Amino acid sequence: MNRKLLFLCLLLCITTFSFAQRIKIDKKKLAFLKNETKVGVQLVFSDNFEIYGGFTEELYLVDKKKNLAKKGGKERVERWELQYNEAKKETWRKDFLSEINNRLKKYSNLSFTEDEDRDGVNYILRIEMDWVYFGYDTFPSGPHEEAKLQVTLKFIKILNPEMEVYSTQTPHIIGESAKGEFTDILRVGKCYSKLGFLLELQLKRILK
Repeated sequence: MNRKLLFLCLLLCITTFSFAQRIKIDKKKLAFLKNETKVGVQLVFSDNFEIYGGFTEELYLVDKKKNLAKKGGKERVERWELQYNEAKKETWRKDFLSEINNRLKKYSNLSFTEDEDRDGVNYILRIEMDWVYFGYDTFPSGPHEEAKLQVTLKFIKILNPEMEVYSTQTPHIIGESAKGEFTDILRVGKCYSKLGFLLELQLKRILK
């Protein structure tokens, strides 16, 4: 296979992969974003979001802590739980914000910001987790699988928080491998980064 053909095959694979994860949006319903400079972001985790394998979050946490305790005792469980709760509260949102804003700033005045920063914010993007797969790894050079995430994106007007301006559910978003002490948490963070990347691709059609 010559280089040109190999390049075309690689390009086709990347295009097909990206299309499979494409977030569907309605350009007309999101046209209001052209007039905004800031959109707040909330991460929402309901009590019944689904975890791969048929787990609820409650059951998953019981099983996860039991396995962590076998490998590292109570201290390891506490460290993981602290990082997991911090990820839900802040870290995963930062992963999303960093990716989407770094891309938007190249051509738009719009930026996504922490929900607490209400100055000049008329709309909130609420990211509601529907389903998550944490992926796995064995050892550095061994088998591994990236995390996957599905969320519902809801744009809410601050003056009327009960009314959805626009809502869409994403396909399963595939993250990347990660290195660190608790790679399950880090892998999901990669999914939120990918979410920022995929959403910006669609918003570019409105903003640029």
